[in-house]
Formats: sequence, structure tokens, C-alpha cells
Amino acid sequence: MTQQPLLKKLDEAIERIRFLEKENEEAVARIKTLDSETRELHRLVALAESKADEILKPALSSAASKGSPEAPSTAKSGKGLQDLMQDGPGAAQADTRRRSP
Repeated sequence: MTQQPLLKKLDEAIERIRFLEKENEEAVARIKTLDSETRELHRLVALAESKADEILKPALSSAASKGSPEAPSTAKSGKGLQDLMQDGPGAAQADTRRRSP
């Protein structure tokens, strides 16, 4: 009779372990998915930044050739998209709040 409660506790422990293993597998799968999505977002940000540079290059070079003092400072004053992504969302939001009146 004393073995029944022990067997029951052992069965409950096994059930709990299986449940935790399943949760762990699901979490690992989610992490892999998020990692893949993060890499894709970094790739898209780099592409967008590259395209923005291509679009802005003629405008900046024409402004610089006209002797506009604002052209070089405009290009260097803002953070790049990659910099904002690396700083994390909190830094980007704090930066936005500082500029807002």
C-alpha cells in the first residue's frame, strides 16, 4: 500500500517532465523562428538603407556642388537605420521623445 502514493507521485513527475519538455521544444522552435525573422529584418534594413543612400546621393552631391553649407551636416547628423536597430527599440523611442515638443 505504501507504494501506491509513491507510484502516483512518480507518474505525476513524469507527466510534468513531459509537459516541460514539450514547452521547451516549442520555445526553442519559437526562438529559431524569431532569430530567422530578425536576420531577415536586418537584411531588409540594410537594403533600405542602401537604397536610401542611392536616392539621396545625387541630391547631396548637387547640394554640395552648389556650396550649400547644410548638405554635409545633414548627411552626418542623423543616425543610420542600422545604428537605430543595434541600439534597440528603447533607445529609438527615447531619441524620438527627445525631439518631440
